[in-house]
Amino acid sequence: MKQPKHFVSCDWGTSNFRVRLIDFNSLEVIKEHKTEMGVKKLYQSFLSEGKADRQAYFSEYLLSQLQQIVDINQELTIVACGMITSTMGMIDMEYATMPISDKVDTLNIKHLDLNDHIDLILISGVKTTNDVMRGEEVQAIGLMKYLKNDCYLLLPGTHSKHLKFEGGSYNSFQTFMTGELFEIISQHSILKDFLMSSKMNDESEKAFLEGVRKGSKGELLGSLFGIRAQWVAQAQNIQEEGKSKGKDTEMYQSNFYFLSGLLLGNELSYLQNQNVEVVMAASGVLSGLYQIALKELKVEGFTSLSGEVLEKAMIHGQKMVLEQHLDQLQII
Repeated sequence: MKQPKHFVSCDWGTSNFRVRLIDFNSLEVIKEHKTEMGVKKLYQSFLSEGKADRQAYFSEYLLSQLQQIVDINQELTIVACGMITSTMGMIDMEYATMPISDKVDTLNIKHLDLNDHIDLILISGVKTTNDVMRGEEVQAIGLMKYLKNDCYLLLPGTHSKHLKFEGGSYNSFQTFMTGELFEIISQHSILKDFLMSSKMNDESEKAFLEGVRKGSKGELLGSLFGIRAQWVAQAQNIQEEGKSKGKDTEMYQSNFYFLSGLLLGNELSYLQNQNVEVVMAASGVLSGLYQIALKELKVEGFTSLSGEVLEKAMIHGQKMVLEQHLDQLQII
């Protein structure tokens, strides 16, 4: 079968939904549409409405959002990954098992017909004996062309993934709840009133590096309460100086980065003793923080891929799956 001119990339996570119309050859994003109707919220809506057919309920939402970027009365293929294949998603698909590679038949794939002319290709997640992921495996496959040697591939995020790449395949991975822990501590713990987000400056960078060092030495839990204790110890001096607002702001900003450093240092600590290259794919502020932390920990052979590369990774991985399954589709 000949290749299509376009396909739709669908990334449907726990909290967010995104569809993009993609040029098959160039991987250019022609149109994009996002909502906050993640799998969890839509599943709760499905339960509250008492509907009987979960697959139909999710399909209806997918088609309604698809028409924001493309005419749904034409022949089309959607490639979807993420939590859409979970127990809360459109259908529950069994995880594939490691190892996985760019021979994408190592993944579990399922075809559905949304209607007479729209095909849906669903990609399962991947598991080991004690870990799981959905979505990041497609990014990892899309990034394989950038991996020249055996390495660890780092995908920072709410649940950061570290994948071990050996002999042309991903053989294992580990999940670190770094981003979620930062959110919980900074928004819901007793420390939340002593933290303030800001652009990193010289003082907050020093605090961040101190946190990285402590976190990498296993001092995470023993250092957390110190954020509040430090404020108590200095509060009287701050008030006496008559500069409470400015001093508080500076301290809270440093605390924010100290906490970030603690968690990143803890996540990355094992890489100090690995004689293997490290490749990271991230964007924005997160990319910068990981680079600073890895440099502080003197991790050898470190390479950082750009945010643009990461943005294309899932699309590229989805295209690879589509190429392998064109002959099984009802349409072109």
